[in-house]
Amino acid sequence: MNRLLKFIAPAAVIGLGVAAVAVLNLTKPEPEKKEQASQAPSLFVESVTSQQVTLSVRTQAEVKPITEIDLVSQVSGMVKKVSPEYIEGGRFEAGQTLLWIDDADYQLALKRAQARVAEARTRVEQTEADAAVARQQLKGYKNPSALALKKPQLAEAAANLKAAEADLAQAELNLKRTKISLPFAGRLKSISANIGQYIGAGSKLGRAFATDKVKLRLPLSDSQLASLNLPIGFVAEADNAPLVELSATVGGQLKTWQGQLTRVAAAFDQNTRLVYALAEVKDPYAQQTPLAVGLYVKAQVYGETLEQALAIPRAALRAGNKIYVVDENKRLDVREVQVIEKSPERALIRGAVQAGEQVVVSPLRNPSQGMAVNTMSRDKTSATMPQTKELSANG
Repeated sequence: MNRLLKFIAPAAVIGLGVAAVAVLNLTKPEPEKKEQASQAPSLFVESVTSQQVTLSVRTQAEVKPITEIDLVSQVSGMVKKVSPEYIEGGRFEAGQTLLWIDDADYQLALKRAQARVAEARTRVEQTEADAAVARQQLKGYKNPSALALKKPQLAEAAANLKAAEADLAQAELNLKRTKISLPFAGRLKSISANIGQYIGAGSKLGRAFATDKVKLRLPLSDSQLASLNLPIGFVAEADNAPLVELSATVGGQLKTWQGQLTRVAAAFDQNTRLVYALAEVKDPYAQQTPLAVGLYVKAQVYGETLEQALAIPRAALRAGNKIYVVDENKRLDVREVQVIEKSPERALIRGAVQAGEQVVVSPLRNPSQGMAVNTMSRDKTSATMPQTKELSANG
């Protein structure tokens, strides 16, 4: 009997324990189920603004003269005299004599030519008198010959007079050419002759350029050309030439000048894949600080004025010309826009966006259409949200 109890008692205890656990499992209350709320990212936003904007692009170029030529002698001889302005950088007016070539030989040639003209004129007068006498003597003859009437002799005398007059004109022209000048006002870039030097016809005496205008060959990319709304091969009229503002540091100070864009090349450069526009500045040396030839300047070209351009911060423009707009329900709306112009500070756009809408300027990874977001203004920065932190769509 005792041995039987030893086996039954432990089994009964284990059975009661299992039954108690089963009862507890069946009667325990259901645990409260809580839905885990997803955390929306907090993003900085700024408003799209509408403003009047004049489109412009920045480029650079070297100042070059429109007219630049070699100073060349048309006659030979020894340099007898030079002008005080016949130096590098010398200034001259149109028709001002820069060099004098010894004209003694040309004076003598002029006198000989004058004598030949006088002789030829006398010969013509004598031949005309002879022809008059011949006509009188042959008055009663039928069909007298031209030779008898002195017509060939008269034609020859007239031709000799014309040749003598041409020689006289040439002698006068050569004498005039002993005074070397240029037909425009300008500056001398270099000189290569001096007093006492013998020069031949065609000798180079220096190099000069005109100062009425200078030009700048401005390189423009295709996007810059589009920003200015200028076609390939554009030629400006008097009333539609775009303004060009030039700037450079001269003597340690920033100086500015103004010019006009006059034309755009008709083809792209094959090496640089850029198109070049020509800008001109009038009277560059008449200004307080001359726009000197050879100066390298920065150029800002102004295009059309947009009355209601949509502007956004540059940070709001994403890859592929997309922006992230936050709607009134705090949902993200990814939109594609057309970029008119962009700079490090702002971007001008066209497209499905209106002034006053909020655009995201914070970095954002893995954005999705319609995702919930929280917005913050830059002037109310949260201490727990550093501005430079990269945000994730998952919080």
